[in-house]
Amino acid sequence: MAKVRFQMFLDESQKSALERLQHDSKMPVAEIIRKAIDKFLAEWKQKKQMPVRDVITEKLLSVAGICNGGPKDLADNHDHYLYGMPKKK
Repeated sequence: MAKVRFQMFLDESQKSALERLQHDSKMPVAEIIRKAIDKFLAEWKQKKQMPVRDVITEKLLSVAGICNGGPKDLADNHDHYLYGMPKKK
């Protein structure tokens, strides 16, 4: 993959930490930063695809898909089936 030049500013503590990582891992700082960005982007993508996990969400997801059969238009006309309102057209 082609690489492009990118300049950025770091805190002094970040720079020191990267230099220690470089020394310990024998890996160039640029490679350490690229790997960190790849990991961050993969985690961000995964979180973005997953719904928020809280108690209510877990309870709702636990019943998803447990029913078989039923009307094919249930999602569109749930008010009709629950409350007797006219069906959507």
